[in-house]
Amino acid sequence: MSEIWQCSCAQIENLLSSNSDFVMGTLISQVEKNLKVLCKLAKELGATNAVSFNAQNVVVDERVRLKCLVPICDDYGLNLMCPPYVMSLREFREVLAKYNWAILIQIEELVPAEMTMEIQQADDVEAIYKNTKFLDSYNKSFDSVQLKLHRIVHKAEAQAFALGYRFATGLIAGSCKLCPECAASSNSKGACKHPFRARPSMEAVGIDVFKTAENAGLSFDMPAKNKTVWNGLVLVT
Repeated sequence: MSEIWQCSCAQIENLLSSNSDFVMGTLISQVEKNLKVLCKLAKELGATNAVSFNAQNVVVDERVRLKCLVPICDDYGLNLMCPPYVMSLREFREVLAKYNWAILIQIEELVPAEMTMEIQQADDVEAIYKNTKFLDSYNKSFDSVQLKLHRIVHKAEAQAFALGYRFATGLIAGSCKLCPECAASSNSKGACKHPFRARPSMEAVGIDVFKTAENAGLSFDMPAKNKTVWNGLVLVT
């Protein structure tokens, strides 16, 4: 039996070596097919756009993490999916280098007229974020959009895993909003209440979302004009 097995293995090795281009082409074709399946799923779940692209076109920049601190974000240190709780940029770069393919997922949402009016009337950025009318309009308009994108990214990641990509990992847009108050806040210290669903944002790990979207062929306006574009990412394989 062992001789037969050794013979079979040798034959397989010879077949693979003599048809390496064919085998590689078949593997690539299957990956491309699966990426299309994942993009289709994202759109069916409500994404405006979803496209696969080379993961090495994901741009990581220290200045993105700087903007978590200057001006300081409301969620800095108060959300387990935000800095300083997430991995460092050095660690993320090392992880990212092991991926070949990623999927960028976008949801577009119009900016409400009342929000635009509040922005135009404000003296500066600080005045905008101290304006309760603006904040109420922002939360009412965009919290649900962020949660929708979070759900789509989570489903696409799960489907990628089901297709055999065991290291598939999703990243969302903005801070995690699964809980009204994160366990990292001063009022409720503890572990994450949704460890299997919670995900860091692209920005939290230092991804330049604007440049990455441009590289993926899905560029958007920055600053936003009449619509916002929320971006999520799934590192597939």
